[in-house]
Amino acid sequence: MTSQKWKLGTVRSGEDVAWNYEPSYARQVVGGVERLVIAPGSDPVELLRELLPLLPEPLWVLYVLITPRSDAQAGRYQSATKHTRDEVQALLERFKDYFASDGRHNLWLAAPPAGQLVFDRHEAIYAYGPIAEIVARLKEKNFAEVETIRIPVPHSHHFHEELDDDEKAILEYWEWGLAQLQETDDL
Repeated sequence: MTSQKWKLGTVRSGEDVAWNYEPSYARQVVGGVERLVIAPGSDPVELLRELLPLLPEPLWVLYVLITPRSDAQAGRYQSATKHTRDEVQALLERFKDYFASDGRHNLWLAAPPAGQLVFDRHEAIYAYGPIAEIVARLKEKNFAEVETIRIPVPHSHHFHEELDDDEKAILEYWEWGLAQLQETDDL
């Protein structure tokens, strides 16, 4: 991610500035299911790529476009077919800057019912499934376990004109099924 673009901002001294989490994670139980909330640090897409091998194949991808900057419809774009890990890795590599630097979307990588990784527009990764293996990987990378990961208040989402072509390109990358946004998609 370049210093000129950022996904999530906060206000300091009356100015909107980039928000950066320290590499850390917190454990949560939601609806009886344990998950991790991961503050990925400086390279969130690379961390996703490193955690992806902990999920079994095949994988589903859900691209949630919350704030389109083109004539695309806001909605939940689910891959029409299952994908191999290599195919998902290629998607992450192709759209790395877009996913890391632009706050118009969320990205879900899922291997139901074994687990999933959700990279949201607040620059946090939610991990379900092989929690022990994910924690071990995070500890290898010197991530600190903390009580909670806090999204800054107030905060801002940043959208970058130079990434508008990526919005169009991702919707043409695979065949997608489109569903309406859910109330929780825009948190």
